[in-house]
Amino acid sequence: MTTKLIHAVTVSESLSFMDGQLRYLKGRGFDPKALSSKGPGFEEFRASEQVDMLELSMDRGISPLHDVQSLARCISLFRRERPSIVNASTPKAGLVVTIAARICRVPVRVYTMRGLRLETTAGWKRSLLLNMEKLAASSATHCLAVSDSLRDRAVEFGIASEEKISVLGKGSGDGFDVARFQENPDIIAAKEQIRERYGIRTGHVVLGFVGRLTKDKGVNELVAAFKSLSQGNEQLRLLIVGDYEDDDPVEQSVKWEIENNPKIIKTGFLPDPVAYYHLMDIFVFLTKREGFGNVSIEAALCGMPVVASNVTGARNTIVDGKTGLLVDSENLPEITETIGRLIASESLRVRFGEAGREWASTHFSNEVLWKELDSFYRNCLSESLVPAGELN
Repeated sequence: MTTKLIHAVTVSESLSFMDGQLRYLKGRGFDPKALSSKGPGFEEFRASEQVDMLELSMDRGISPLHDVQSLARCISLFRRERPSIVNASTPKAGLVVTIAARICRVPVRVYTMRGLRLETTAGWKRSLLLNMEKLAASSATHCLAVSDSLRDRAVEFGIASEEKISVLGKGSGDGFDVARFQENPDIIAAKEQIRERYGIRTGHVVLGFVGRLTKDKGVNELVAAFKSLSQGNEQLRLLIVGDYEDDDPVEQSVKWEIENNPKIIKTGFLPDPVAYYHLMDIFVFLTKREGFGNVSIEAALCGMPVVASNVTGARNTIVDGKTGLLVDSENLPEITETIGRLIASESLRVRFGEAGREWASTHFSNEVLWKELDSFYRNCLSESLVPAGELN
């Protein structure tokens, strides 16, 4: 018999964090299943991964009554499924699913930390989130962090010991399909269409950002730095791929600037922004906190130099002074001066971009991370003295 494995996230939209993982593990001799609330992407994930899906209704927000009901249903589900390994990530699943797995005495219980929301909160909310993290980690037999700096922060907060938290390779939650980001005739054609649509000329220097438009993502500082740098520089443009969010909204003055400045291009959310990355000359990532910072690696895979915040998660996505530059996310003069250095030097941009593409391709491909995960599970099974079934 094979080793039964369940990967859990709170909502079905988060299943994309595991694209390809379960299909790979199935090929390595595991019997994997996915668990989440049912919603967009649920059936698509079933088809793409070719695995069974387990539905468990969970609320993302604070909902004590519903959470208790989710816990009871999860316990019943695990007693029926009898998995050897449960891996839960995202805050609510991380809490509910790991507690249920502990109650059911699942031998290997993994809590995967994809980020710490508490880093940018305060007061009672920070205390609540910290206690939730500690409870999830204590219910697990092992923890995974998606970056070295996230592991360090978790240890600092007392969430778990350094010995209990592992990082796969150099980090990330799933790795990247490297080939998807390489320039090809289709991407070149798409770039030309985008240039024509938005009036981006070959002589323009384009700063870029991909992500949610929130304070936490550093959008206020990005726009302020761009305003300063674009004064007297008619060739500078800012390309923003993403949409506003009501939770943690940007300043109204920043929103007005984005919508009205003719040098700022906002596309809205795009499911596949690869061609847009290839239009950028410098990728700017001024986030206040991350678990890892996927967009920074995506930009590097497209050959872009990256200016990133020296904060949890983001600092692990570049090699400072080689593939990009780290900045203090709160220091606007430093941010502006650093971006200005790259604007002024095309040769520096090219050097960082080429080094970044090679570094990211070597360390963050899907295959590298999936092999690490396979090895991690086998070690966990060995430690727990659970037979590995018919694993190769």
